[in-house]
Amino acid sequence: MAMAASATSCSSPRKGLPRPPPIGDDPNINPFADPRPPITPLRIVFFILMLPLLILRVLFLLVILIIGYISVKLALIGVKDPLFRPFPPWRRSLLWPVRIGVRAIMFFVFGYYWIPTKGKCAPRDVAPIIVSNHISFLEPLFVFYAHLPVIVSAKENAELPLVGVFLQALQIIPVDRVSPNSRHDAAAQIKRRAMDNFWPHVAIFPEGTTTNGKVLISFKTGAFSPGLPIQPMVVKYRNINPAWVNTGPYPILLHLMTQPINFMEVEYLDVCVPTRHEMAHPRSYADTVRKSMAQALNIRFTDHTFLDAKLAMEAVKLQQPAELTLAEFGVMERLFHLNYDSAKAYLQKFSSMDSTHSGYLRIDQFLDALNLPLTPFTQEVFQLFDTADKGYINFREFVAGMAFLSTQTSFSSAIEVAFRACDADHDGSLSWAEVQRSLKNIFPEMQTTVMMKLFNSLDLDHDGVISWDEFSGFLQRNPEYLAVIMAARPDLLYHDSEQGDHV
Repeated sequence: MAMAASATSCSSPRKGLPRPPPIGDDPNINPFADPRPPITPLRIVFFILMLPLLILRVLFLLVILIIGYISVKLALIGVKDPLFRPFPPWRRSLLWPVRIGVRAIMFFVFGYYWIPTKGKCAPRDVAPIIVSNHISFLEPLFVFYAHLPVIVSAKENAELPLVGVFLQALQIIPVDRVSPNSRHDAAAQIKRRAMDNFWPHVAIFPEGTTTNGKVLISFKTGAFSPGLPIQPMVVKYRNINPAWVNTGPYPILLHLMTQPINFMEVEYLDVCVPTRHEMAHPRSYADTVRKSMAQALNIRFTDHTFLDAKLAMEAVKLQQPAELTLAEFGVMERLFHLNYDSAKAYLQKFSSMDSTHSGYLRIDQFLDALNLPLTPFTQEVFQLFDTADKGYINFREFVAGMAFLSTQTSFSSAIEVAFRACDADHDGSLSWAEVQRSLKNIFPEMQTTVMMKLFNSLDLDHDGVISWDEFSGFLQRNPEYLAVIMAARPDLLYHDSEQGDHV
């Protein structure tokens, strides 16, 4: 807290706060927004007229699922470890009825009677890995029918009652999208299967989640870390966008199954062969492939990830506008090594400060939440977030500022110096008198009641003094207060530990 500063002023020229690295322009697009138009009376009438078609298609779907389920069960007889050992050719041939059933579902149930395909998929020995954009459940269905590959799928999908059986037949590589360890293990399995010709093609949707197809979001590097040639594939939809975002599958199914005919196109792009640099840097390889796919789709690409979508769902619970809480996790991970738990904590703090739930935070709201007055020091701290000097910030800017402060080693080392500067009697704890004196030195106009409120927020055990653990823990959880200290007393930030005892 700001009480750490003492009356001593710095005689050396004043240095400002370190500035965070640029995070780039806000893309101003939500890849996870539902693209479907609102339900209108005309759409309801159309739905009623299409009820006979819907009923017919549901019955057909049930028949195909039953036949497919039986076929998969037969194919898996005697298989003890379906996810880790490749099927022999004779066992894979038992899955042909399932492949035909999948195409029948796309044809009769979803109305994709004809799927024009441009280009040709390279043989496995040329490009063992296929990557595709991911909008709906339809791309995996097409890939299953066309290639019967190994795919990477979210771990929770494999645990679904019916879907899990089909995924076992696909011999998926399960991955927990939140766990870094799981992603690392999945990357190792991708490499092992891609390099072993006993396995079929490995098909991966490197975005790691579905989007509305308006942009390509950040690619995971698992498909690119083996450094092998890759076959990019792009899927385009024409009359209906079947994006599976912000909703369950049933609205999408109803939309598709009540439409007499639907249109999709598939294009296989030129095989991408990594350069020597890209083999050593999978992120660079992923960006090259993503760029070629974005050009083929004629769309932009952003650094959003699955964690942005997950955080947007948390924002809705906090009554924050989801479209304004997309931080572009790809940027934040790269610059600040931000993890989801920290971002969620920042979202909760931002929401508590944003009393109007507008998705924007003005300087007066920021300072009110911190119980601090407007001064040149506090204004300097806010400008650390508001790099464009707009007078307000969005969640993306707030996350960048908080993550920057939390990862600054110079700030972390300054906590101890600040504590010693406030601890006038050197007894290893801060009394109310020491805190009051330090706050008055920075904020002469601050009322005693406000200072007491700040004191109590640090005195967690309510013993009347602030210990080192309470002080350091508070500033680590709330680095914006440490930034205020450093703005008011930059000598503490640039002070060496030997001099700190004399502040």
